[in-house]
Amino acid sequence: MIANYYEESVIKNNRLPEEWQSIESQETLGEFLQLNWQQRKAFFNDGDYSTRQQFLSFTSQGGIRTNNYIGTIVFRGSQINIFPKVFREDKYDSDLSELDMKHLMYNLVQWLNYCTRISYPYINILSELDDITDLRELFITLFARYTKHAMDRGLFYRYEDKTESSLSVKGKVDYRDYYCKKIPTGQAYKFECTFSNFEFDNTVNRIIKYTCKSIMNDTSSKNRKILRNILTRLNEVDDVKCSPYDCDKIRLSKLHSHYSMLLSMCKILLLNKNSSYSVNNTESFCFLFPTEVLFEGFIGGYMQEVLSGKGKVKLQASDMAMVNDIVFSGESYGKAFTMKHDILVEHKEKGMVILDTKYKMTERFEESIDIRRTLTDNVSQSDLYQIVTYAVKRDLPDVYLLYPMFRYESEEPDMPMMKIEHLVDGQTKPINVHIARVPFIFEENSEKTKIELANAINKIFA
Repeated sequence: MIANYYEESVIKNNRLPEEWQSIESQETLGEFLQLNWQQRKAFFNDGDYSTRQQFLSFTSQGGIRTNNYIGTIVFRGSQINIFPKVFREDKYDSDLSELDMKHLMYNLVQWLNYCTRISYPYINILSELDDITDLRELFITLFARYTKHAMDRGLFYRYEDKTESSLSVKGKVDYRDYYCKKIPTGQAYKFECTFSNFEFDNTVNRIIKYTCKSIMNDTSSKNRKILRNILTRLNEVDDVKCSPYDCDKIRLSKLHSHYSMLLSMCKILLLNKNSSYSVNNTESFCFLFPTEVLFEGFIGGYMQEVLSGKGKVKLQASDMAMVNDIVFSGESYGKAFTMKHDILVEHKEKGMVILDTKYKMTERFEESIDIRRTLTDNVSQSDLYQIVTYAVKRDLPDVYLLYPMFRYESEEPDMPMMKIEHLVDGQTKPINVHIARVPFIFEENSEKTKIELANAINKIFA
């Protein structure tokens, strides 16, 4: 069974795949998701410190609720695809008939190209999307091409510790072995030495080789051709069975950051390939992405491109604290509660501007009969308090809340503004909170979306 749903949807128990409906199955599904939750930071940092998985919520009636993570869950032979809620045509659209996995993957590739908060190895595979049927195949395609790209840059050699008996002293000698074993057995001429060799047959290459062999039979002919080429180049590397947790033991320098990325990808592929939650040779796997992080990362990353030469764009800026000092019993304990701005721009003409991305569904403002009610219904007080606090601390007159537009929407001619006044040294100072809805969904013409988003960004800084 394959079923499509939006984020933040409640799926009743009788609408779930039959293999997922029992209490025992849902407990096992929860354990499987928990395992993937614990390893998600190998690929992205969603800023969520919850120890319990947040991919899905289980309801008291035996159903599930999808959260703000999009992608695919395959478990016991059945598959659920979770699509962004802004794939709707408006806030109240509930039609699932036009949801297409290829469209989701196309958007993911576009978003990840600009998202710096996700450790994503961007290799241009847009031309390959026609042959890719699901997210797992997309990930394998990325892995195969990125591994080939990394090896084309240079094969990986590493100093590896090796212990062997030698007729001469080299490296570190095991004197305990020498006095307790070698001399009593008449081998005083031998030394047990531990030394480092600059090896091609190292742990990193063994993990990559094992991963390539593990996925060889589960992918397309194009990918198999690339994987065979990689294995040929790794012919001198020993065949060693590896686990996902072997990847955690490797420490690489910044010089080999591209191989760090490869190890993260190996870990995720091995984690799902070696899953103990597969039944009757039917694999279980989970590839989910946090949409709030994707929206923030894509808008911020694209803004860096649009404003290049016009200003400096900082993402997740955290150079100021909410509390200037903590004092107790006359003693100072310093600053606390560091503020973290989604996007902070130091514009050459407009000065400093703070923009906060909010991945929430909002109604179209120009079609509103009562704009005041529309704003109070769609903009939460907590979001307003947060952005106003930033404005007060930074002494800024203008701040922005950015929301995503739905599919097929055209740009609105104007954006609403909330005027707020506060007292500073007995004088009233204004803060203007601008509410902007920006393009986020790519259709067939990706350049059109990019142009519309660039226009929206330039309008803010005009």
